[in-house]
Amino acid sequence: MAKVYRLPEALREKLARPIGRLYTAPEIAGGGFVRALASAGLLATVGDRVTDTLGAKGKIPDIQVVDSRENRRERSPPNVAYSRLIEVDNPPGTITADAIEGIREAFEGPKPARVAVRGEEDLLAIPVIALAPVSALVLYGQPGEGIVAVRADADAKSRTRVILAELGITEIA
Repeated sequence: MAKVYRLPEALREKLARPIGRLYTAPEIAGGGFVRALASAGLLATVGDRVTDTLGAKGKIPDIQVVDSRENRRERSPPNVAYSRLIEVDNPPGTITADAIEGIREAFEGPKPARVAVRGEEDLLAIPVIALAPVSALVLYGQPGEGIVAVRADADAKSRTRVILAELGITEIA
């Protein structure tokens, strides 16, 4: 069985705050959000609604991490093109070694790639940022608030690696 890392209660509050630039609904509808997308060398989305939002703006994310759930309810998978499907297991409130390997595989192989999560993708923005190339823009949903955009620069990668270390995850150097 693959290693499963559970989110400790002490980290819940820290992870509830956005770790990047939060775009609200009116900002997402505006031109600044689309300009931010255009400046990315690679686009990665974590979340079904975020992936759909980019698709509606004519942008196909290079990496899509989705779980066919929105606000903990089942939904149809995003209607956004991809050429490769990677399926992983990741129970709620966890990050699994299986999910980390699936994300790594998505970055290393042909794109666009979809990582379909059996379970929940809520915490997977953390390893996505840590594994993304420096040119990447990682987008994830902030429930009830909007979309968080994180440039995968050295600072963001360092912060996410600290969080991963707090979870006991050492596979991501």
